[in-house]
Amino acid sequence: MLRDPFAFASTPAAIGRVVTATITIACVLIVYDGWASLRFLDVVLIIVGPVVAIFTSHVFSTTLVKQVELGRRPTRSEWFANLWFESRFLLLAVPPIALLAVLRLATVSLEDSVRVVIFAESLSLSLWTGLAAWLAGLPRRSIVLAVLAGLVVGSVVVALQVVLQPGRAVEGGVAAGPRSSRRGPGPSRVG
Repeated sequence: MLRDPFAFASTPAAIGRVVTATITIACVLIVYDGWASLRFLDVVLIIVGPVVAIFTSHVFSTTLVKQVELGRRPTRSEWFANLWFESRFLLLAVPPIALLAVLRLATVSLEDSVRVVIFAESLSLSLWTGLAAWLAGLPRRSIVLAVLAGLVVGSVVVALQVVLQPGRAVEGGVAAGPRSSRRGPGPSRVG
């Protein structure tokens, strides 16, 4: 039997958390400005940051929910059990970082590597929707439709990258170009 470290079968809401983290990572990578000036470790930290933020918010929110459900503050062991369960979601940073590392070893530029990671994160949404449909016991046709729905959502995320063009502002519906080439509202200086 396969191990289920995220307890998807017993707590289906975990899939929602994975999807939220996946979309968040992709969106942070899309809107971040200045990939050309970063190093590999900087990009790793940009990937880890949102995952840690989501982990922290889940620990905090589930502790509050547990407090309401129990009618008291959770004990130390209850709190640590919650912390342990939520810590598994920190593993969501591993696949994009591993892909980034493989691409670095293949001498792919950092900017192109980030684009590949964004695409892979978006593509993985189809995996999660297919898994959710499979765990729900849906027929094969519905699983295929779920995978296609994941591809549509992933395509929307990738389309954001095209529309937002990292490092460029959109002015009047047109990308304005790199920030360093834009001028402020004041008069231009000559000489």
